[in-house]
Amino acid sequence: MEKSEEIVLSHLVLPIIKDLVIPKIKSIIKKFSIKSIDENSISTNFQEYLSQRYEKFLIIDTLAFPNKQTLFKELYEPLTLISKEDYSKPIEIKINSYPEKFLPKYVRVIIEDTAGMGKSTLTKKLFLSIIEQNCGIPVLIELRQINKNNDFLKEIQNQLSGIGTPIPLEIILKLINEGEFIFFFDGFDEISKSDREFVIKDLHRFIEKANNSYLLIASRPDDSLVSFGDFQKFNIKPLVENEAFSLIRRYDSYSYKPIAKELIEQLQYKKDVSLREFLSNPFLVSLLYKSFEYKKDIPLKKCQFYRQVYDALFESHDLSKEGYLKREKYCNLHLDDFERVLRYVGFLTAIENKIEYDKNKFLNIVDKAKTFTPDLVFKSSDFLNDLLETVPLFRKDGNYIKWAHKSLQDYFSAKFIWIDARNNQESILKKIYEDDDNKRFYNILDLFNELDPKTFEVTILLWLLEDFQKYCKSSYNKLPGISAHLIKQRIENNYHKECIIVVTKKEDFNSIRLGKEKTHQYYRDKINKLNFDDHTITCNYFMKSNIATLTFISVKSNLDTILELASSRFPELAAYKVHKIDLDKLILLKEDSFYKVNDDVNNIVNDIKIFELVSDLTISGFTLNYDNCLKKLKQIKKIYSTKRDNDLINW
Repeated sequence: MEKSEEIVLSHLVLPIIKDLVIPKIKSIIKKFSIKSIDENSISTNFQEYLSQRYEKFLIIDTLAFPNKQTLFKELYEPLTLISKEDYSKPIEIKINSYPEKFLPKYVRVIIEDTAGMGKSTLTKKLFLSIIEQNCGIPVLIELRQINKNNDFLKEIQNQLSGIGTPIPLEIILKLINEGEFIFFFDGFDEISKSDREFVIKDLHRFIEKANNSYLLIASRPDDSLVSFGDFQKFNIKPLVENEAFSLIRRYDSYSYKPIAKELIEQLQYKKDVSLREFLSNPFLVSLLYKSFEYKKDIPLKKCQFYRQVYDALFESHDLSKEGYLKREKYCNLHLDDFERVLRYVGFLTAIENKIEYDKNKFLNIVDKAKTFTPDLVFKSSDFLNDLLETVPLFRKDGNYIKWAHKSLQDYFSAKFIWIDARNNQESILKKIYEDDDNKRFYNILDLFNELDPKTFEVTILLWLLEDFQKYCKSSYNKLPGISAHLIKQRIENNYHKECIIVVTKKEDFNSIRLGKEKTHQYYRDKINKLNFDDHTITCNYFMKSNIATLTFISVKSNLDTILELASSRFPELAAYKVHKIDLDKLILLKEDSFYKVNDDVNNIVNDIKIFELVSDLTISGFTLNYDNCLKKLKQIKKIYSTKRDNDLINW
């Protein structure tokens, strides 16, 4: 055993084995009168698992320094979790250790955020801290590994079966039921489409079995997360400028030639608004460092970042050696041809929603990409070797090959749609637009919009605005006495939604405010009888009436993704709206009753006395601006008309 492993085992892991694992083994032996169990074998399995995981997570992979061992503690800039459940008092928790006021307080937590914000980094930091602080038995499960042949209990068994005899599944479950396990489920959004239904159901089953454990799910935004209603949701707070600069300085410790000072000076000098997004995102900060190291230039668009990083990796300058040693490519493709194949690989893996493959399956994907590029001659195995060594956009993780970061897959997929899709481009975009699970394409669409804003406007944005215009023309046009302003407001709030307002009993007012699950469940059961698939629930409290309302809102998930994207790229067209929480007095609507929101003239929710109030109760999420959207629709149709395009060839 290496000396470093001995230190980990004796000072960090053995106390957990002694204080937590062994007492649990003894407890289940006594409770269930188990005679066949080998206490030493089980404790040895746990020792090996925790030691190996701890050693593995001490080293972090980073695109800034590919194929180079970098220490996690040297490059980790403390990240802050924030929960906006109560917008007036957001909860903030800085993760520089394992905080008592996080999992021990909330028990079940979701960390949901966009690409590159550091979700996986946070789970590894928490895992390391739990061992260092001897405060639990951490188990990290990468959800892309779960499928019908490898459910959660089997995956845990596999992880604990490194050297010793595999622990029987029933013993694992009994140990988990003893409590003090801390489960991290990383990459919820990376579950492959073919396994998705099974994995989500099995995760729910496992959560029921592990109800004495702490649980954390990490994911990009994903509509399926709504099914985990008893989990507290957190986001990662964007880095502020001084945190981004601190991270840049950390990278200098591994650079052949320190560049942090020069890079920070240029960033402070430019003060460009577009740089804020890059400085707020840890992964983009690493790309910024890599890009600047290569070209001494600060790109202002994400796509420029990725391009410069790709160029830097392809040029393969080994910055750790004086003279910049250039590595030859196994496949002998030049920069543009190599990228052409990579774009196909990016798209073919993206539509499967997979970032990780065994060697044979990945080579099959490269073979398929070759059929689309018949003019290029190379061996698929050589291309793979380049991806792992000379152009290290992929990493080898055990027996698997995976993208160095999912956002790289997104970038090359977006470029594929832009450059290579040709006659299929509109069909591909339409399929993404209509896909109920298109949240997984969010970053691809965002990058595509940056690459080809014209095509994005005449496809994705045009389809959204035309659908909105159709809704405007067909809804709320037969209500007498309601002003045009209020009609527009209702249309804005209700587009792409189905809403049911539930008025609670007076006696439940306080328990609803306290968030008691049993009380909420009573009203959920009423709605479930209507076969209403609620996406989210908002609460309003009428202080004088001492009554609460619960608004159950179901959205068209594909349109919700496009609205979110529009709010980011076209803030004049769409924005995220938050409902008011405390209101005055509720009139007309009765206790312990529910009301569907629609444009029926005889529906009480359309009474002029409460029309505006009902509109307020249905405010939630991404909302379009009525006037600006219809104006933009006219502009798109005018600017990108066929006649205008024909002017380019009529000469």
